[in-house]
Amino acid sequence: MKILGVVLMASALVMSGPTAARNAAPATDRTAALVHEADAFFKGQQPGGVVLVTQGDRVLLRRAYGMADIENGVAMRPDAALRLASVTKQFTAVAVMQLVQAGKLRLETPLDTLDPALAGPMGKVTVQQLLTHTSGIKNVSSIPASRAARREEADALGLIGYFKDLPLEFASGTRFRYSNSNYIVLTHLIQRLSGQSYAEYMQQAIFQPLGMQHTRYDTHLAIIPGRAHGYRKAQGVLQNADFISMTQPQGAGGLISTVDDLARWHQALRDGTLVPAALLAQAMSKTVLADGKASPYGFGWIIGQVQGLADVEHGGFINGFNSYVVQLKAPDVFATVLTNAEFLDPTTLTVRLAAIAADVPYAATVAPSAKDAVWLGRYVLAEDDVRVLSLVDGHLQLLRQGEGEEPVAVSPGTDGRYYLDGGLDALSFATANDGRAFVTLHDRLMGDTVGYRAPTAAAPATGSAHP
Repeated sequence: MKILGVVLMASALVMSGPTAARNAAPATDRTAALVHEADAFFKGQQPGGVVLVTQGDRVLLRRAYGMADIENGVAMRPDAALRLASVTKQFTAVAVMQLVQAGKLRLETPLDTLDPALAGPMGKVTVQQLLTHTSGIKNVSSIPASRAARREEADALGLIGYFKDLPLEFASGTRFRYSNSNYIVLTHLIQRLSGQSYAEYMQQAIFQPLGMQHTRYDTHLAIIPGRAHGYRKAQGVLQNADFISMTQPQGAGGLISTVDDLARWHQALRDGTLVPAALLAQAMSKTVLADGKASPYGFGWIIGQVQGLADVEHGGFINGFNSYVVQLKAPDVFATVLTNAEFLDPTTLTVRLAAIAADVPYAATVAPSAKDAVWLGRYVLAEDDVRVLSLVDGHLQLLRQGEGEEPVAVSPGTDGRYYLDGGLDALSFATANDGRAFVTLHDRLMGDTVGYRAPTAAAPATGSAHP
């Protein structure tokens, strides 16, 4: 299950790129661009994945890549079933909202009033704080005893036992910190209040009504048609993924599905089929913390943007698999990429595909040129955040000063921005009225941060990592 430090790659900042599709490219041109982007990502890979991009109810790209089962020579198919990992969380969140709508709980209800077994340090945490990762409950995925038991069968209450009596890491509602524990507790509440297992409830209340015939709670014991095998690399050698009992992730990451079923899910959310519009709007909005600041996480969704167009998105990582889903409201665009390899992270690809489908593609990158040297130097974004832009062996890199920090590759874009580490976070540079150079760090998740260049001279293009 992907931790949010990796997953959260989006926010509602307004970027300087196009914010609406003008003179929209023909669908055939967009499909060609989508194919080019996806082909480049999967080129030369033995495992692979499945890609689906739609606009409205029209499929722009549906394609499989690589192998579903390398040992037996089985190619990946567009209808292959792959683990969703933390994309599961949005399904769990909708199940909770259904219980709210049914009057079985309220978002502001403390846990110890719903189940006395949850009394203790987390007893006054509310349902909404679980949904938004603002509870302060320690992440079960970071507890050594839990990690050591990943191969063993488990249930929600047993997993809760790893963290129930631990002190909260911060006062509930004051901070955002991604924790799979939150959604394991929600799994327990769904089961307790519905009188069904999580798997049974999801099947009866969500998957069957939506015709999601290829989505279910995963288990290694079941015969699942089209299921892809998962892979990893160790010291560059391709291996089967390490085993994990699928009883471990629960409602934080236990589902398996297909891209076609995920498109049905998107349509149901778009059309208001499952929960009232007002409740869904709350789920797809940023969370306001106790100090009034906003967290970019709703109920199982990251609240972000693609080239200035508002979206919700989420990713996931679990042994052998990665997943990512992006949903735009206007225009109505849906993009998802599921892969069967731990080393094939589809986050950036999925966002790029959504941008192409919305006719606001991200800029291509180019090699550094002499004009880029004018911006080299040391920039102070905050007292504890100093970044150094250098030119090393003909390549730009950005280093955040501090122990253990590693330099990040910087690639100039044809739009005038400088993109970080092959992703979509970027820098832009300008000169203030007083003549000082300043940088704006455009973080897709957290927004814009500005820093001025320190008065020392710009870094020389000498091959040193420091100016």
